[in-house]
Amino acid sequence: MIKDNLLRQIYLETLRRCAPALLVRRALRDDMPRDVVAIGKSAGALLDGIAGHVRDAFVAIPEGYRLPETNADVAIGGHPHYTDASFEAGERLLRFVDAHDDLLFLISGGGSACVEVPLDGWTREELVRENARLIAGGQPIGAINAARRKMSAIKGGRLARRVRGRCVTLVYSDVSTGALGDVASGPTIPGSDEVQLIADNRTLVATAASLTRRFAPPSPASGRGNLDAPLPRERERVPEGRVRVIDEQIESDVEQAATFLIDQMRHADFVVAGGEPTIAVRGEGRGGRCIELAVRVALQADLRGELLFGSSDGVDGNSGVAGVAIRLPSAVDRAFAERELARSNSLAVATAIGEPIIIPAAGNNLRDLYLLARS
Repeated sequence: MIKDNLLRQIYLETLRRCAPALLVRRALRDDMPRDVVAIGKSAGALLDGIAGHVRDAFVAIPEGYRLPETNADVAIGGHPHYTDASFEAGERLLRFVDAHDDLLFLISGGGSACVEVPLDGWTREELVRENARLIAGGQPIGAINAARRKMSAIKGGRLARRVRGRCVTLVYSDVSTGALGDVASGPTIPGSDEVQLIADNRTLVATAASLTRRFAPPSPASGRGNLDAPLPRERERVPEGRVRVIDEQIESDVEQAATFLIDQMRHADFVVAGGEPTIAVRGEGRGGRCIELAVRVALQADLRGELLFGSSDGVDGNSGVAGVAIRLPSAVDRAFAERELARSNSLAVATAIGEPIIIPAAGNNLRDLYLLARS
């Protein structure tokens, strides 16, 4: 199988260069508030990235994600489902906001479920039930967050309205390009005096594309390339036409996304793309959007090559792995694959035909990265 090959190393180096602690420092200015609220999967890393700037801080983060090293009041909530801890985190968040004037908010994905306060007229139990229904329905994240905002006392800019003084928001985005109000369901968007993007999936894809052009082997399509060659020795720059970069995030139905990526692979030696397709949860299996897309590409592809599909946060769905590397064509038992996919058990198929990727929690949260190499 594929071990320590070029695609894997491009993936890991991309994550390193897109680390939230690194990128948030580029967005920070000395005149921004020094009392800080950090929310989401990357909250700990984002706060640590500006540690020298922080006077007082509150962090709301999903269970299992990297905690800050910087001194802060830390609340750990649920994800992707609301838990009692999520609502307790919400109450603590409101107390922190009410106790400060000017505030800097560091917002990343995964914040919708880890911290919540029901809007008047809704109970905690109703929010738990409705959120679970939304997640299972296979809707785009924008539609899910729009519904969440209608039930929340902090989402959709309601948290920003509680800020007595200046409100500044920096966003490390895991949603559609430009939809910053969807990150953590927009607790301070609208309503902030200033909103600035730290990074999004385009940042991830552009970084990977740059590395692919710099380090790709001479001619994988002609069979002369060596995908096991290591970084960081730089090779001659790959011609632009041989690396196809998909600028638009992939957000379609997972089967349509698989067909699209295979078509792109027919016309280039390397394809670099990213995003997050929509899938409907149909059973109690283990997997995630990234792994299911990789499996469906392997099922449909009639090409020779390799692919690596990896999440940026190091955990895809409930799979427990970051992604999967697969050599094409794959020796797949189609009946087995379709049966497992029908119960949302894409991890079992990925394990049978490829090599699951296990890495430490990356701290990043910029959706998924798709690397495909034709040979």
